[in-house]
Amino acid sequence: MTSQTKKQHLNTSRRKILKGVAGTTALSTLGFPAIVPAATPLVVNSYGGAFEKFIRSEIIPPFEASTGIKTKLDINLGKGWLTTLRAAGPENPPYDVLMTNETWASVERGEGFFEAIPEDKVPNMADLYPVARYKDNIAVIGMLSPLGLLYRTDQVPEPKSWADLWSVPEYRGKTGLYTVTNSAGYMTILMTARNWFGSEYEVDKAIDKIKELKPFLQADFGGTMEKYLIRGEVAIAPADFAAKGRMMSKGIGEKVEVIAPKEGMFCWEQVFNVLKGSKKKEEGYQWINYILTPEVQKKFVIGLSQAPVNKKTQVPADFKGIHGERMNEIVMWDWAKANAIRDHVITRWNKEMR
Repeated sequence: MTSQTKKQHLNTSRRKILKGVAGTTALSTLGFPAIVPAATPLVVNSYGGAFEKFIRSEIIPPFEASTGIKTKLDINLGKGWLTTLRAAGPENPPYDVLMTNETWASVERGEGFFEAIPEDKVPNMADLYPVARYKDNIAVIGMLSPLGLLYRTDQVPEPKSWADLWSVPEYRGKTGLYTVTNSAGYMTILMTARNWFGSEYEVDKAIDKIKELKPFLQADFGGTMEKYLIRGEVAIAPADFAAKGRMMSKGIGEKVEVIAPKEGMFCWEQVFNVLKGSKKKEEGYQWINYILTPEVQKKFVIGLSQAPVNKKTQVPADFKGIHGERMNEIVMWDWAKANAIRDHVITRWNKEMR
């Protein structure tokens, strides 16, 4: 091909491109839709397994249908989301709204990833129990699972108090606790410090106190603890109220009960945070407001045995979990302070609770 021929070919190609653009513009002015890039979805997150299945089937479809907002679901765990955020930086986050435990959220908040939630953009915040609210609306709890004491009714007497773990002879050698790296394990230390020594930060005294319960089995996750209970290796342990329902499917649900100790319960919470660098904040506010509706909260009650955070939620008459005035029995922690001493606690625990 000669240089003149090449030049003619390039000019022809340019004319075709310009003609195509002009044609698209003309079609759009005649009422035909112009070709535009697909809108980027709202990126939210979830844990995997049954939790993911529930979110995909019960929560996302009605949200997309009612708002027209397309969503993308990122599946991971707390540590994975933190690692991804740090790699991206506060100004270019890979998520628009992040749901995670406060143990992780407090770290991410301290590193500048989140911003306050405008209450006028999320009107359902006004109907929440106080336990679900944060000062200055820096975050909001959208899901909450209280933990009490679960026990085998065919093996040990019913507990009334956290202190019973130390005083009831039948519990000796049959107690299960979570490892310190599980937030339930750390919260057991905080609760022990609070109940026995007047401050949740008397962690060294609390560890010494918990050593008195040895020997006890330790579990890394709820599923592991439930296996111990099913096999009868553990007869009493901290557990969420949904554990009884899960154990019903394993055939021993009639042999277990969960009670709220008189000193209060702690909880696994799911904190919803708006990313400071998100480009879809308005859609993110709609997602959070939707999560907080009484209708969605009822789905969490029925499908996941969560405690409803919205006061207007119509709880089924047969729901055995925590709700209503009993929400005031849930003890919350300042995780920024607790995380500041966490390395020390983990080191001591791992050294002395083998």
